[in-house]
Amino acid sequence: MEKSSRTTLTPEMTHRSPKKWWQRGLIGKWIAKILGLFKKREEISESSLFLHNRAMTDLKVFGKNAQIIDNEKFGNDEFLIFVKIKYLLNKSIGEYADLLPSIRLLQVAIEAKDSFIAIYQTELLYRSSTQQEFYQYTEGLLKSYENIDTFRDNVQVQLAGALSQTKTEEGRIALNGYSKHLDKLSEDALGLKLLSLFKAYQLADYSVLRQISDLIQGLDKYNLQDYKSLVSLVIANYTPFEKLRKIIRVSDRNHNPETYARMVQYIGLNYRHGLSYLKFDELMGVLKRWYRPYQTVIGIRSEHPPHQYKQPPEFSQELIGEEVYLKYVKWLTDKKSGITYVDFDTEEN
Repeated sequence: MEKSSRTTLTPEMTHRSPKKWWQRGLIGKWIAKILGLFKKREEISESSLFLHNRAMTDLKVFGKNAQIIDNEKFGNDEFLIFVKIKYLLNKSIGEYADLLPSIRLLQVAIEAKDSFIAIYQTELLYRSSTQQEFYQYTEGLLKSYENIDTFRDNVQVQLAGALSQTKTEEGRIALNGYSKHLDKLSEDALGLKLLSLFKAYQLADYSVLRQISDLIQGLDKYNLQDYKSLVSLVIANYTPFEKLRKIIRVSDRNHNPETYARMVQYIGLNYRHGLSYLKFDELMGVLKRWYRPYQTVIGIRSEHPPHQYKQPPEFSQELIGEEVYLKYVKWLTDKKSGITYVDFDTEEN
């Protein structure tokens, strides 16, 4: 038998009533909305109100603090570039992956360059057997000390013995100066690590540090937003970077002018904006603490819309700090990638 081409109606289809004219299209939606206004709205539960109001108390405190700390200079284009680079370095993202340890070593090396040079010159000029024994002892100690306090104590014990055996006043002055520079380097654990690396790689030419330091100090004349010009600057002064490569632990992948330009750019920006960033970081810390009660408040409000629930006066209160938060979300969000260069939902201890 030939099958019928007509569609068989299911029971559901046969019992489905056509929509009335007032249920169709925009008119239907408006009528439903108007009828909804006459529908009796529910009361918001006491527990939801309690959670809302408790979160509002925290939000007000942190929001007011954020407003106090906020500063117009945080919106400076160059400062925002610095903030974004810091984020990429700390998260080890993309071209900034694994670069932060090398930058820290380079920064410490530049800041401690005078101590490195003084230590080298002392070792070169004062070479009695007693003095050389002291130098060798400290070099060995750099490889095996347990902590900075132990290092300092051991150096002082060895120094006392060396001074007692040194015959000239000039020699004793040199040893004391050497010890003071070691002590200064030990103020940062990376300082002693760098001295150990310089000796391990037998790089006695500490003048490369002065060359890079001079280059960075000269960045005052540069627009640090112009990354391409920094690449050209590094290419013109590439030799000291090549010499320092192993000392500051630059990988094969990162050993190129572009990477060193990023390092120079960051260090230059840090010198210009480092102090301002401390206050900015404080602001971000407050906003991160503000963000949790903010999420609670907007979550409870969205779960209790006005067409369905009676709105208490608390639901119309201003969300203090929201304007500061939204401003930085806008400033710190990349329009192309969608990356936001701060994690507001990650509260730091």
